[in-house]
Amino acid sequence: MKVQLQAMLAGRGDGIDLDTPFHWAIEGLKQPAEFFEHLPELLPSDSILYIEGTSIVAEVASFYSLHRARNAVAVVRDTIFPVPDTYHLTFSPDVCAALRQFADRHAVAEMFDHLKAYRGENLLFTFHDAFDGWLLISEHLPDEVVARFCQALGVSRRREETRRRDPEQLRRILWAMENPDKVRITGESWWKRLWRQWSGK
Repeated sequence: MKVQLQAMLAGRGDGIDLDTPFHWAIEGLKQPAEFFEHLPELLPSDSILYIEGTSIVAEVASFYSLHRARNAVAVVRDTIFPVPDTYHLTFSPDVCAALRQFADRHAVAEMFDHLKAYRGENLLFTFHDAFDGWLLISEHLPDEVVARFCQALGVSRRREETRRRDPEQLRRILWAMENPDKVRITGESWWKRLWRQWSGK
């Protein structure tokens, strides 16, 4: 893990991230099949899905490889350790239909840990700990499109200020790992607190 923290601090794992001053935060999305059914209503047709996972099953990984996007760009990595498998998929209703079918047969962790989408150099959404965490939707997507998507899924949204990731948080995690005798533990564990600050949740 220390090696991967050092690598991320050196810039490996960097890429596009939420970059609009504000974004929409959606809580309570628990149904992958329903999410993928309505995802074509949210994303432009020339978008790319970014998949990150550490226990993706072979059937799903093969599908991802078959639909690999040719115009991928670097996306900021959420998993520090172990090094995740990452895929950039050409977005389409057919890809969403297949993901819906996979969701009927596989646990979310067997498909991905984190899910994102982007178009060009703009990250459109990030779903850290997908279907267990918060879906954050960039304001690069029109407000009326996001509103219809939320209505279709029966969820509410909240506008939040986008906080930039602070590399100093990673330096603190690395320092704490290298100096465990100097870390004071009160309340929430130091690594959970620092990871929450790094990931934004």
